[in-house]
Amino acid sequence: MTTLATLEPVGYVVPERILTTFTAQVVETRGLLARIAVQLNPYDVRELQLCLETSTLRIVVEGNGFDAGRVAARLDKIIGVLEVSYC
Repeated sequence: MTTLATLEPVGYVVPERILTTFTAQVVETRGLLARIAVQLNPYDVRELQLCLETSTLRIVVEGNGFDAGRVAARLDKIIGVLEVSYC
């Protein structure tokens, strides 16, 4: 009988995911998520969080083949989004 453990290649390592988190203050929420979705269309967005209590937007994008500064600039152009930062 063959078990699943014997079928796995020896030394197989799962590649580490690269994530960039963008944070911004927001002043207006009506229609905000729709405008954000349009600007982030080509990116691999893994998380989109809008906190109404603190007026904070958090976006997590996976991958390393994009310019994070360019994404931040796109977000900064959206009406109602202020002070975009990323790490």
